[in-house]
Amino acid sequence: MSFSSKAAFTADPAQALFGAALELLTRREHSRLELRRKLVGKFPGADFDALFTRLQELNYQSDQRFAEVFARSRVQRGQGPLRIRLELQQRGISAELLSQVLEQLEVDWFSLAQEQLQRKYRSPIDLALPREQQLKERARRQRYLSYRGFSSDAISWALDEE
Repeated sequence: MSFSSKAAFTADPAQALFGAALELLTRREHSRLELRRKLVGKFPGADFDALFTRLQELNYQSDQRFAEVFARSRVQRGQGPLRIRLELQQRGISAELLSQVLEQLEVDWFSLAQEQLQRKYRSPIDLALPREQQLKERARRQRYLSYRGFSSDAISWALDEE
């Protein structure tokens, strides 16, 4: 029997909610919003404010820690700051905390964009191609880097360095 099954049989609904939250947090870090979304279906009408207060007092849940871990993992995947910012916003991280976490990363976004471009496209745009095809290829590479979340300045720099 899993921990959550045992927690569901307890007489205290607050303890069952706490147990379910702990089970989720043992797998990976979660933001408050993520935890709430995952638990609200099983525990409608639960006192989530009390849960989050308890979890934070015990240092089991921290939006700061979640955002730092999440952002570092996305940088390792080669994602840019715009995409990381969007994904963290979708997970309920405040704008102030977002800015703080992205500043702490100390990443050279221009170099990361160039690295991602080289990884995806092994060779630079062939200058022997007709001008129109060169422009199409450049636009394709711009879209790729834009999708990955890099700024237009970083994209232009990476393409020019190629």
